[in-house]
Amino acid sequence: RQQRDRATVDGWRYRISWKPVSETPAATLSGTWLVVVPASGVADTFAESVSAALQRHGADVVRLVADETDLAPGSLAERVREMATEPSGIGGVLSLLGVDERPCTEHPVVSRGLALTLMLVRALAEADIQARLWCATRGAVSVGRSDQLTSAVQAEIWGLGRVAALEHPRIWGGLVDLPETLDERAAARLAWALSAGDGEDQVAVRGSGAYARRLTRVTVGNESAERVWRPRGSVLITGGTGALGAQVARWAVREGAEHVVLTSRRGPSADGVSELTAELEALGAEVTVAACDAADRDALAEVLAAVPERYPLTAVVHAAGILDDGVLDGLTVDQLAGTLAAKAEGARHLHELTAELSLDAFVLFSSFAGAIGGAGQAAYAAANAYLDALAQRRRAQGLAATAVAW
Repeated sequence: RQQRDRATVDGWRYRISWKPVSETPAATLSGTWLVVVPASGVADTFAESVSAALQRHGADVVRLVADETDLAPGSLAERVREMATEPSGIGGVLSLLGVDERPCTEHPVVSRGLALTLMLVRALAEADIQARLWCATRGAVSVGRSDQLTSAVQAEIWGLGRVAALEHPRIWGGLVDLPETLDERAAARLAWALSAGDGEDQVAVRGSGAYARRLTRVTVGNESAERVWRPRGSVLITGGTGALGAQVARWAVREGAEHVVLTSRRGPSADGVSELTAELEALGAEVTVAACDAADRDALAEVLAAVPERYPLTAVVHAAGILDDGVLDGLTVDQLAGTLAAKAEGARHLHELTAELSLDAFVLFSSFAGAIGGAGQAAYAAANAYLDALAQRRRAQGLAATAVAW
Protein backbone atom coordinates (compact mmCIF):
# COMPACT_ATOMS: atom_id res chain seq x y z
CA ARG A 1 0.00 0.00 0.00
CA GLN A 2 2.85 2.41 0.82
CA GLN A 3 4.25 1.96 -2.67
CA ARG A 4 0.83 2.56 -4.18
CA ASP A 5 0.33 5.70 -2.09
CA ARG A 6 3.80 6.96 -3.03
CA ALA A 7 3.07 6.41 -6.72
CA THR A 8 -0.19 8.33 -6.37
CA VAL A 9 1.51 11.25 -4.61
CA ASP A 10 4.32 11.30 -7.16
CA GLY A 11 1.70 11.83 -9.82
CA TRP A 12 0.65 15.06 -8.10
CA ARG A 13 4.11 16.58 -7.95
CA TYR A 14 5.38 19.32 -10.23
CA ARG A 15 8.04 21.97 -9.97
CA ILE A 16 9.03 25.12 -11.81
CA SER A 17 11.96 24.87 -14.18
CA TRP A 18 13.60 27.22 -16.66
CA LYS A 19 14.25 26.22 -20.25
CA PRO A 20 16.83 27.96 -22.47
CA VAL A 21 15.16 29.47 -25.51
CA SER A 22 16.62 30.65 -28.79
CA GLU A 23 16.22 34.36 -29.32
CA THR A 24 15.64 35.90 -32.72
CA PRO A 25 18.81 37.77 -33.74
CA ALA A 26 18.53 41.53 -33.89
CA ALA A 27 14.96 41.77 -32.60
CA THR A 28 13.54 45.26 -33.03
CA LEU A 29 10.92 47.31 -31.25
CA SER A 30 8.70 49.91 -32.80
CA GLY A 31 6.65 52.88 -31.74
CA THR A 32 6.75 54.74 -28.44
CA TRP A 33 7.42 52.76 -25.30
CA LEU A 34 6.37 54.11 -21.93
CA VAL A 35 8.98 53.16 -19.31
CA VAL A 36 7.53 53.54 -15.81
CA VAL A 37 10.16 54.00 -13.10
CA PRO A 38 9.97 54.51 -9.33
CA ALA A 39 10.85 57.94 -7.99
CA SER A 40 13.93 56.47 -6.31
CA GLY A 41 15.25 55.41 -9.71
CA VAL A 42 14.97 58.63 -11.71
CA ALA A 43 18.74 58.90 -11.91
CA ASP A 44 19.42 55.22 -11.36
CA THR A 45 21.84 53.67 -13.81
CA PHE A 46 19.58 50.63 -14.19
CA ALA A 47 16.64 52.70 -15.43
CA GLU A 48 18.98 54.60 -17.73
CA SER A 49 20.47 51.43 -19.17
CA VAL A 50 17.05 49.88 -19.77
CA SER A 51 15.78 53.00 -21.54
CA ALA A 52 18.93 53.16 -23.65
CA ALA A 53 18.56 49.49 -24.56
CA LEU A 54 15.03 50.04 -25.85
CA GLN A 55 16.15 53.02 -27.87
CA ARG A 56 19.05 51.12 -29.45
CA HIS A 57 16.59 48.48 -30.59
CA GLY A 58 14.22 50.84 -32.32
CA ALA A 59 11.85 52.23 -29.69
CA ASP A 60 11.13 55.84 -28.86
CA VAL A 61 11.15 56.04 -25.07
CA VAL A 62 9.04 58.22 -22.80
CA ARG A 63 9.52 57.92 -19.06
CA LEU A 64 6.90 58.23 -16.35
CA VAL A 65 8.13 58.59 -12.77
CA ALA A 66 5.75 57.20 -10.13
CA ASP A 67 5.83 57.72 -6.39
CA GLU A 68 3.56 57.12 -3.40
CA THR A 69 1.24 59.97 -4.39
CA ASP A 70 0.26 57.78 -7.33
CA LEU A 71 -1.28 55.26 -4.96
CA ALA A 72 -4.27 57.59 -4.76
CA PRO A 73 -7.22 56.22 -6.79
CA GLY A 74 -7.19 57.49 -10.36
CA SER A 75 -3.85 59.30 -10.11
CA LEU A 76 -1.83 57.04 -12.40
CA ALA A 77 -4.73 56.53 -14.78
CA GLU A 78 -4.98 60.27 -15.35
CA ARG A 79 -1.24 60.61 -15.96
CA VAL A 80 -1.20 57.66 -18.36
CA ARG A 81 -4.25 59.00 -20.17
CA GLU A 82 -2.47 62.34 -20.70
CA MET A 83 0.56 60.59 -22.18
CA ALA A 84 -1.62 58.53 -24.47
CA THR A 85 -2.90 61.71 -26.12
CA GLU A 86 0.53 62.38 -27.60
CA PRO A 87 0.55 62.07 -31.42
CA SER A 88 2.68 58.93 -31.29
CA GLY A 89 0.46 57.20 -28.73
CA ILE A 90 1.86 54.32 -26.68
CA GLY A 91 3.08 51.16 -28.37
CA GLY A 92 4.20 49.30 -25.27
CA VAL A 93 4.72 49.74 -21.53
CA LEU A 94 7.70 48.51 -19.53
CA SER A 95 7.46 48.87 -15.77
CA LEU A 96 10.57 49.02 -13.59
CA LEU A 97 8.46 49.77 -10.52
CA GLY A 98 9.01 46.29 -9.12
CA VAL A 99 12.67 46.93 -8.32
CA ASP A 100 11.64 49.44 -5.64
CA GLU A 101 11.63 47.34 -2.47
CA ARG A 102 11.17 50.24 -0.05
CA PRO A 103 8.14 49.80 2.23
CA CYS A 104 4.99 51.83 1.73
CA THR A 105 4.69 54.53 4.38
CA GLU A 106 1.21 53.51 5.55
CA HIS A 107 1.63 49.77 4.93
CA PRO A 108 5.26 48.78 5.61
CA VAL A 109 4.64 45.12 4.81
CA VAL A 110 3.91 46.12 1.19
CA SER A 111 6.77 47.24 -1.03
CA ARG A 112 6.22 50.43 -3.00
CA GLY A 113 7.04 48.47 -6.12
CA LEU A 114 4.20 46.00 -5.57
CA ALA A 115 1.67 48.68 -4.61
CA LEU A 116 2.52 50.86 -7.60
CA THR A 117 2.47 47.87 -9.96
CA LEU A 118 -1.07 47.14 -8.79
CA MET A 119 -2.04 50.74 -9.48
CA LEU A 120 -0.35 50.68 -12.89
CA VAL A 121 -2.31 47.62 -14.01
CA ARG A 122 -5.51 49.30 -12.89
CA ALA A 123 -4.50 52.58 -14.55
CA LEU A 124 -3.84 50.99 -17.95
CA ALA A 125 -7.16 49.16 -17.83
CA GLU A 126 -9.03 52.25 -16.67
CA ALA A 127 -7.43 54.50 -19.29
CA ASP A 128 -8.19 51.91 -21.97
CA ILE A 129 -4.61 51.94 -23.25
CA GLN A 130 -4.14 49.73 -26.31
CA ALA A 131 -0.66 48.62 -25.33
CA ARG A 132 0.77 45.64 -23.50
CA LEU A 133 2.42 45.91 -20.10
CA TRP A 134 5.67 44.15 -19.24
CA CYS A 135 6.87 44.14 -15.62
CA ALA A 136 10.60 43.85 -14.98
CA THR A 137 12.39 42.66 -11.86
CA ARG A 138 15.99 41.90 -10.86
CA GLY A 139 16.92 38.71 -9.03
CA ALA A 140 13.31 37.60 -8.44
CA VAL A 141 13.85 34.16 -10.01
CA SER A 142 16.63 31.61 -10.27
CA VAL A 143 17.14 29.72 -13.53
CA GLY A 144 19.59 27.21 -12.05
CA ARG A 145 21.86 26.36 -9.17
CA SER A 146 24.54 28.85 -10.17
CA ASP A 147 21.99 31.64 -10.56
CA GLN A 148 21.08 33.24 -7.23
CA LEU A 149 17.58 34.40 -6.42
CA THR A 150 18.37 37.59 -4.51
CA SER A 151 14.96 39.21 -3.99
CA ALA A 152 11.99 37.35 -2.57
CA VAL A 153 10.25 40.74 -2.29
CA GLN A 154 10.42 41.31 -6.04
CA ALA A 155 9.08 37.78 -6.58
CA GLU A 156 5.75 39.18 -5.35
CA ILE A 157 5.52 41.06 -8.66
CA TRP A 158 5.52 37.72 -10.45
CA GLY A 159 2.65 36.44 -8.32
CA LEU A 160 0.56 39.52 -8.99
CA GLY A 161 1.56 39.53 -12.65
CA ARG A 162 0.35 36.01 -13.28
CA VAL A 163 -3.07 37.06 -12.00
CA ALA A 164 -3.02 40.20 -14.16
CA ALA A 165 -2.45 37.94 -17.16
CA LEU A 166 -5.70 36.14 -16.36
CA GLU A 167 -7.79 39.17 -15.47
CA HIS A 168 -6.47 41.59 -18.11
CA PRO A 169 -5.21 39.54 -21.06
CA ARG A 170 -5.81 42.44 -23.45
CA ILE A 171 -3.21 44.69 -21.83
CA TRP A 172 -0.87 42.08 -20.44
CA GLY A 173 2.53 41.51 -22.01
CA GLY A 174 4.51 39.51 -19.48
CA LEU A 175 7.17 39.31 -16.80
CA VAL A 176 10.90 39.61 -17.37
CA ASP A 177 13.68 39.20 -14.82
CA LEU A 178 16.87 41.08 -15.68
CA PRO A 179 20.50 40.72 -14.60
CA GLU A 180 22.23 43.30 -12.43
CA THR A 181 24.17 44.58 -15.44
CA LEU A 182 22.38 45.07 -18.72
CA ASP A 183 25.17 44.59 -21.27
CA GLU A 184 24.57 44.56 -25.02
CA ARG A 185 23.73 40.86 -25.13
CA ALA A 186 21.23 41.20 -22.30
CA ALA A 187 19.77 44.29 -23.96
CA ALA A 188 19.22 42.35 -27.17
CA ARG A 189 17.53 39.55 -25.23
CA LEU A 190 15.28 42.08 -23.49
CA ALA A 191 14.26 43.50 -26.86
CA TRP A 192 13.51 39.97 -28.06
CA ALA A 193 11.31 39.31 -25.03
CA LEU A 194 9.41 42.59 -25.37
CA SER A 195 8.79 41.92 -29.04
CA ALA A 196 6.87 38.83 -27.81
CA GLY A 197 9.52 36.46 -29.07
CA ASP A 198 8.02 33.00 -29.56
CA GLY A 199 5.05 34.01 -27.42
CA GLU A 200 6.95 33.64 -24.13
CA ASP A 201 5.48 35.81 -21.37
CA GLN A 202 7.62 34.74 -18.37
CA VAL A 203 11.26 35.22 -19.24
CA ALA A 204 14.56 35.50 -17.39
CA VAL A 205 17.41 37.28 -19.17
CA ARG A 206 20.89 36.20 -18.14
CA GLY A 207 24.42 36.52 -19.46
CA SER A 208 24.21 32.89 -20.56
CA GLY A 209 20.99 33.39 -22.53
CA ALA A 210 17.24 33.79 -22.23
CA TYR A 211 15.15 31.34 -20.25
CA ALA A 212 11.42 30.61 -20.25
CA ARG A 213 9.45 29.40 -17.25
CA ARG A 214 8.00 25.90 -17.38
CA LEU A 215 5.92 23.63 -15.14
CA THR A 216 7.48 20.16 -15.15
CA ARG A 217 6.42 16.90 -13.57
CA VAL A 218 8.64 15.56 -10.79
CA THR A 219 9.20 11.81 -10.90
CA VAL A 220 11.42 9.48 -8.95
CA GLY A 221 13.66 9.20 -11.97
CA ASN A 222 14.45 12.91 -12.37
CA GLU A 223 14.39 13.98 -8.72
CA SER A 224 17.62 14.17 -6.76
CA ALA A 225 17.72 11.94 -3.72
CA GLU A 226 16.92 13.87 -0.57
CA ARG A 227 16.89 12.96 3.08
CA VAL A 228 13.51 11.90 4.45
CA TRP A 229 12.24 14.13 7.25
CA ARG A 230 11.23 12.33 10.42
CA PRO A 231 9.71 14.71 12.99
CA ARG A 232 11.39 14.73 16.41
CA GLY A 233 11.74 17.07 19.37
CA SER A 234 9.59 20.17 18.99
CA VAL A 235 7.77 21.11 15.81
CA LEU A 236 6.32 24.62 15.48
CA ILE A 237 3.20 24.94 13.35
CA THR A 238 1.82 28.41 12.60
CA GLY A 239 -1.88 28.35 11.87
CA GLY A 240 -1.69 25.23 14.00
CA THR A 241 -5.26 25.37 15.27
CA GLY A 242 -6.76 25.56 11.78
CA ALA A 243 -7.80 22.62 9.62
CA LEU A 244 -4.49 22.27 7.77
CA GLY A 245 -2.37 22.97 10.83
CA ALA A 246 -4.24 20.38 12.88
CA GLN A 247 -3.69 17.74 10.22
CA VAL A 248 0.03 18.52 10.17
CA ALA A 249 0.15 18.31 13.96
CA ARG A 250 -1.49 14.87 13.96
CA TRP A 251 0.91 13.62 11.33
CA ALA A 252 3.98 15.06 13.09
CA VAL A 253 3.04 13.43 16.39
CA ARG A 254 2.29 10.07 14.78
CA GLU A 255 5.69 10.23 13.03
CA GLY A 256 7.67 10.96 16.18
CA ALA A 257 7.41 14.60 17.31
CA GLU A 258 7.50 14.69 21.10
CA HIS A 259 6.26 18.28 21.40
CA VAL A 260 4.17 20.41 19.05
CA VAL A 261 3.78 24.17 19.34
CA LEU A 262 0.56 25.35 17.71
CA THR A 263 0.18 29.07 17.10
CA SER A 264 -2.71 31.09 15.73
CA ARG A 265 -4.20 34.49 16.33
CA ARG A 266 -6.83 33.13 18.73
CA GLY A 267 -4.61 30.44 20.24
CA PRO A 268 -6.38 28.58 23.09
CA SER A 269 -9.65 30.36 22.22
CA ALA A 270 -9.83 28.87 18.73
CA ASP A 271 -12.62 26.42 17.98
CA GLY A 272 -11.78 22.80 18.66
CA VAL A 273 -8.49 23.44 20.45
CA SER A 274 -9.36 21.46 23.57
CA GLU A 275 -10.33 18.43 21.51
CA LEU A 276 -7.22 18.71 19.32
CA THR A 277 -4.96 19.03 22.35
CA ALA A 278 -6.50 15.99 23.99
CA GLU A 279 -6.14 14.00 20.79
CA LEU A 280 -2.46 14.87 20.40
CA GLU A 281 -1.71 14.18 24.05
CA ALA A 282 -3.41 10.79 23.75
CA LEU A 283 -0.92 10.03 20.98
CA GLY A 284 1.88 10.68 23.45
CA ALA A 285 2.97 14.24 22.68
CA GLU A 286 3.22 17.38 24.76
CA VAL A 287 1.22 20.26 23.31
CA THR A 288 1.67 24.02 23.59
CA VAL A 289 -1.00 26.30 22.14
CA ALA A 290 -0.12 29.99 21.89
CA ALA A 291 -2.02 33.05 20.73
CA CYS A 292 0.53 34.53 18.35
CA ASP A 293 0.25 36.38 15.07
CA ALA A 294 3.20 35.24 12.95
CA ALA A 295 3.44 38.79 11.61
CA ASP A 296 4.27 39.98 15.15
CA ARG A 297 8.03 39.41 15.33
CA ASP A 298 8.34 40.01 19.09
CA ALA A 299 5.48 37.66 19.92
CA LEU A 300 6.93 35.00 17.64
CA ALA A 301 10.34 35.40 19.27
CA GLU A 302 8.74 34.81 22.67
CA VAL A 303 7.12 31.61 21.45
CA LEU A 304 10.45 30.35 20.12
CA ALA A 305 12.26 31.28 23.32
CA ALA A 306 9.76 29.24 25.32
CA VAL A 307 10.48 25.98 23.48
CA PRO A 308 11.79 23.59 26.19
CA GLU A 309 15.44 22.55 26.03
CA ARG A 310 14.49 18.88 26.49
CA TYR A 311 12.64 19.06 23.16
CA PRO A 312 14.71 21.39 20.95
CA LEU A 313 13.04 22.94 17.94
CA THR A 314 13.77 20.79 14.89
CA ALA A 315 11.15 21.89 12.38
CA VAL A 316 8.85 24.74 11.37
CA VAL A 317 5.67 24.46 9.33
CA HIS A 318 4.19 27.80 8.26
CA ALA A 319 0.52 27.09 7.58
CA ALA A 320 -0.87 30.47 8.68
CA GLY A 321 -2.60 32.68 6.17
CA ILE A 322 -5.75 34.56 5.27
CA LEU A 323 -7.78 34.96 2.11
CA ASP A 324 -9.03 38.39 1.10
CA ASP A 325 -9.86 37.85 -2.53
CA GLY A 326 -10.72 40.59 -4.97
CA VAL A 327 -10.11 41.37 -8.63
CA LEU A 328 -7.30 43.77 -9.44
CA ASP A 329 -9.68 46.55 -10.50
CA GLY A 330 -10.99 46.77 -6.93
CA LEU A 331 -8.01 45.51 -4.92
CA THR A 332 -6.60 47.94 -2.36
CA VAL A 333 -3.15 48.31 -0.83
CA ASP A 334 -4.81 47.65 2.52
CA GLN A 335 -5.93 44.23 1.26
CA LEU A 336 -2.43 43.54 0.00
CA ALA A 337 -1.06 44.40 3.42
CA GLY A 338 -3.40 42.07 5.29
CA THR A 339 -2.62 39.08 3.11
CA LEU A 340 1.14 39.73 2.99
CA ALA A 341 1.35 40.17 6.76
CA ALA A 342 -0.05 36.72 7.50
CA LYS A 343 1.85 34.88 4.79
CA ALA A 344 5.00 36.70 3.70
CA GLU A 345 5.83 38.71 6.81
CA GLY A 346 5.26 35.67 9.01
CA ALA A 347 7.55 33.58 6.81
CA ARG A 348 10.24 36.24 6.88
CA HIS A 349 10.16 36.40 10.67
CA LEU A 350 10.35 32.62 10.95
CA HIS A 351 13.31 32.57 8.58
CA GLU A 352 15.23 35.28 10.40
CA LEU A 353 14.48 34.02 13.90
CA THR A 354 15.52 30.43 13.14
CA ALA A 355 18.36 31.05 10.67
CA GLU A 356 20.99 30.08 13.25
CA LEU A 357 19.25 26.82 14.16
CA SER A 358 20.00 23.53 12.48
CA LEU A 359 16.46 22.65 11.47
CA ASP A 360 15.51 19.35 9.89
CA ALA A 361 12.65 20.99 8.01
CA PHE A 362 11.32 24.45 7.23
CA VAL A 363 8.04 23.96 5.39
CA LEU A 364 6.03 26.76 3.82
CA PHE A 365 2.44 26.14 2.79
CA SER A 366 2.28 28.02 -0.48
CA SER A 367 -0.42 27.94 -3.13
CA PHE A 368 -1.19 27.05 -6.72
CA ALA A 369 -2.29 30.68 -7.04
CA GLY A 370 1.26 31.86 -6.40
CA ALA A 371 2.84 29.44 -8.85
CA ILE A 372 0.30 29.59 -11.67
CA GLY A 373 -2.16 32.37 -10.84
CA GLY A 374 -5.80 32.56 -9.92
CA ALA A 375 -8.33 35.15 -11.00
CA GLY A 376 -9.40 37.28 -8.04
CA GLN A 377 -6.39 36.19 -5.96
CA ALA A 378 -3.68 38.74 -6.76
CA ALA A 379 -2.85 39.50 -3.12
CA TYR A 380 -2.76 35.81 -2.22
CA ALA A 381 -0.66 35.01 -5.28
CA ALA A 382 1.86 37.74 -4.45
CA ALA A 383 2.22 36.51 -0.86
CA ASN A 384 2.69 32.91 -1.91
CA ALA A 385 5.17 33.81 -4.64
CA TYR A 386 7.22 35.33 -1.82
CA LEU A 387 7.07 32.03 0.08
CA ASP A 388 8.26 30.07 -2.97
CA ALA A 389 11.13 32.50 -3.47
CA LEU A 390 12.09 32.44 0.21
CA ALA A 391 12.35 28.65 0.08
CA GLN A 392 14.70 28.93 -2.89
CA ARG A 393 16.84 31.49 -1.09
CA ARG A 394 17.12 29.34 2.01
CA ARG A 395 18.12 26.26 0.05
CA ALA A 396 20.76 28.26 -1.80
CA GLN A 397 22.11 29.25 1.62
CA GLY A 398 22.30 25.63 2.71
CA LEU A 399 19.25 25.90 4.99
CA ALA A 400 16.31 23.51 5.09
CA ALA A 401 13.33 24.71 3.07
CA THR A 402 10.40 23.28 1.17
CA ALA A 403 7.50 25.25 -0.29
CA VAL A 404 4.40 23.23 -1.08
CA ALA A 405 2.10 24.96 -3.57
CA TRP A 406 -1.24 23.31 -2.86
